[in-house]
Amino acid sequence: MSIREIFQQKIVEGLIEPDPIQAQAVELLFEVQQFLEAGEADDETEPVVIVENKRGFFERLFGISSGPELVLHKSMYLWGGVGRGKTWLMDQFYNSVNMEKKRRYHFNRFMLDLHCALKQHPEQEDPLEVIAQEWAKKMRLLCVDEVHLTEVANAVLLYPVLEHLMNLGVMIVTTSNRHPAELYQGSIQAERFHKSTKFLMSHMHVINLDNGIDYRRWRTEHVFGNSLSIFARQEADMKQCFEQLGKGTVIDKHCLNIYDREVQAWKTCDNIVWFDFVELCETARTTRDYIWLTEHYQVVMISGVPVMDDDRDQAARRFFYLVDELYDRRVRFIFSADVALDQLYQGHRLQFAFKRTLSRLLAMHTANRLTC
Repeated sequence: MSIREIFQQKIVEGLIEPDPIQAQAVELLFEVQQFLEAGEADDETEPVVIVENKRGFFERLFGISSGPELVLHKSMYLWGGVGRGKTWLMDQFYNSVNMEKKRRYHFNRFMLDLHCALKQHPEQEDPLEVIAQEWAKKMRLLCVDEVHLTEVANAVLLYPVLEHLMNLGVMIVTTSNRHPAELYQGSIQAERFHKSTKFLMSHMHVINLDNGIDYRRWRTEHVFGNSLSIFARQEADMKQCFEQLGKGTVIDKHCLNIYDREVQAWKTCDNIVWFDFVELCETARTTRDYIWLTEHYQVVMISGVPVMDDDRDQAARRFFYLVDELYDRRVRFIFSADVALDQLYQGHRLQFAFKRTLSRLLAMHTANRLTC
């Protein structure tokens, strides 16, 4: 089924509400799908292109122009507030496209893969162009969910690699909570990325999905089915969930080796791991560590999630990254806290990021919190 047919069927079945803004995005995604599948059927290796302006890696960063460039039909940039259906639309589109050369990432994993690829090309003058050439041989469609830029190091890598990929004929579909012009939130060298922002806006359909409705709060059982998140107030509830969900031999105080670093878990068994918040979010952890957890366990439990504020920004960021990975990989999350979900973060600097995390927790959550 095409993305258009899937969207219409979900409306008929009452699983989603009719939304004209989403319908507009669906029509554009349907055009992209037709283009990609037509190329797949014809076994085409080169995309239909138009001629624009080509610049090298450093030329693009500093706004220097030097010649023609080949650019594919416009890619897609879906943006809007939390819970607007961006990820759902992208995933429905990705799953509906009938082709082998496609890849879907969460942004954190995409950047991790990009950093790893850079290490393989230390001597290249423009390693990002080489990486894009390698990736373009493996994919004609790239979907990246929840793009966000708060660090200049990621901005320096992301903008040029996306440009390279689009110039090589890779169709890109991304989601973000921010408009492309506001994507980079850092203050360091922000002017360097104005040209790259213009490139994205001219080579991608930029669709704002905001309509005032948080679809993660509306009938989330239709999106997820069984609960992916359980919010417990008492440690006895946590223990009950562990006992009901655990399979295999239980190991108390299990020391895990994650990328040659020790991480102490309270309990583990074959499919579930239970941590204290301090161990998992208040020590030196990276997104890579959380990705490792989602690859080895079906259930992650955390006790003692505290109220986080500006004095606990680093722990809050790690908690947000962890929720991102659990949500993206559909790993079940069980945690305990002394306050309501919307009170977990009471600082100011990370309010925007917390809104996304809260919406994801609500989407994963269930009213029957003790039904493990």
